[in-house]
Amino acid sequence: HYDTQMLLLRGVPKALLPISGVPALSWWYKKALGLFENIYVVCNAYNTSVLQAIALVSRVKNIQHELIVTIPEYLYDERSSSEFIDTIVHKHGDYRVSYSTDDVFNASFSTVAFSISNSTLRHLDESIKEQRIVPSFATLSLDGLEKELLILLSSQNSVENIQLDFSSISQFMSPGLSLESYQHHWAGYFDALKKNLAPDYTTQPIQKRSYARVGLMGNPSDGFYGKTMSLLISNFWAEVVLVPNSPLQPDVGRISFMTHLLADTRSFISASCLVSMCENDGYDHGDRLLLSCFKVFFQHCKENKIEVDTRQGFTAFYETNIPRQVGLAGSSAIITAFWKSLLQFYGVSDQQIPIELQATLVMMAELELGVSAGLQDRVIQAYGGLVSMDFEETHMKIHKYGKYTLLDHKTLPPLWLAYLANPEESGKVHSTVKQRFMAGDPVVVKGMRGFAALTDKAEKCLRDKDFCGFAQLMTDNFELRRSIYGEEVLGAANLRMIALARQNKCAAKFSGSGGAVVCMWSGMSENSEEQDTLKLRQDLEVEGFVFVKLVPMGRQFVH
Repeated sequence: HYDTQMLLLRGVPKALLPISGVPALSWWYKKALGLFENIYVVCNAYNTSVLQAIALVSRVKNIQHELIVTIPEYLYDERSSSEFIDTIVHKHGDYRVSYSTDDVFNASFSTVAFSISNSTLRHLDESIKEQRIVPSFATLSLDGLEKELLILLSSQNSVENIQLDFSSISQFMSPGLSLESYQHHWAGYFDALKKNLAPDYTTQPIQKRSYARVGLMGNPSDGFYGKTMSLLISNFWAEVVLVPNSPLQPDVGRISFMTHLLADTRSFISASCLVSMCENDGYDHGDRLLLSCFKVFFQHCKENKIEVDTRQGFTAFYETNIPRQVGLAGSSAIITAFWKSLLQFYGVSDQQIPIELQATLVMMAELELGVSAGLQDRVIQAYGGLVSMDFEETHMKIHKYGKYTLLDHKTLPPLWLAYLANPEESGKVHSTVKQRFMAGDPVVVKGMRGFAALTDKAEKCLRDKDFCGFAQLMTDNFELRRSIYGEEVLGAANLRMIALARQNKCAAKFSGSGGAVVCMWSGMSENSEEQDTLKLRQDLEVEGFVFVKLVPMGRQFVH
């Protein structure tokens, strides 16, 4: 069979085949947790002999009591296992539990469990040597388990064989189980039971958006214990949709991520199409952002004893219209939108994870992926509106987040954005400056302090409605950046956008790490503002740039 479902099961051991959405072994493991002091799952990673594997566990774990060994294919069914449970819990000594059947396949494979007494266990290594048990099996198979343990126990005493009725599950344990039988009978064996036990789960889809941002002042000093001012914009966004699993579906706890047909294409109409997409978009796909976000979220909840009910899973997918690789925080927008979805789905409040800490955790999700990230993007996407951020070093090291001041975005002058239609990777801009900063390069250290000072002045300009002063600070911000990074690193296309803006009476600076610039008109006569910005649009579009008027986005949380 070469259909998709069959290919997914290729090479999966019977013990790990999903039974009603849960690996077969897990049904027994969950029950065994309440019966035994310690449970050890033994695989054939280092030993091909069943007895050698058991001896290894006994030595390493210093087992001083009798041992119950069950076959991995044992499928626990509470409706027909009470006699088996009673036997292994209360009966002691060396014995074997098996089932009788007329099925020819089961004639010599009827063992379900062995009990190995403490005295037998203490001499296990000696017995292996004396009996010269040399395994002829490549894996820890049921055949090997039964034959080796029978030889061992027979050498000690007569082995009591306890036959029990396992008729309801014996077909699954049989090595003659067919794939067709598994599909039609066993794959959903416990579905009815799970439906009866299903809690009152939510089924309402969750939709969360997170928006692009522009750095208005101080960037890129957010990664260097500086100060920045950032604005959330509604022009571009990323949206995550989280669809809770139905409590009636077999694998209600499953978590799945759907591939985005445009952003994360896995199917191509031709070889040239595949190559072209790799050249334009690279190899990093958005699903890795979702995976990393969930890992950070779950670990934080676990480490801080925030209870989340993981019995119900979900399917999540995202879409985004944020231009890629132009420094508008597209990646962090996807993560932030998913983060908000997880908070709602698992019922975690802003009191349990404070909003300022959420931004830090979103950044950690990107750092997990090796992305060079500062806090600015994540802070503005958490708070929304216009925010002034102070990343003073001592405060950051103590609290893991900065000091954030919410400003009124309505005090801003009209702003525009120009960006590259076909950008290169924006992360290259930060390549050497970080190293120089960490090494204490006085030029970089002084420059980052300069960015912080510009942010303080920008706040005052907005309070005083001094737009001319704000425009000059934007120009100063860019020139300081140029002096630190150098024109080669900034790139010819970015420098060209700045030049065109200035030619049309507009101040401009990088909105992020490169690939886009934020502009504001800085002319003297208000009568020429519309004409100047129209001329700028035309000049930019002629040279292949995109030009849009920015629409600020308000607050994203409630105090």
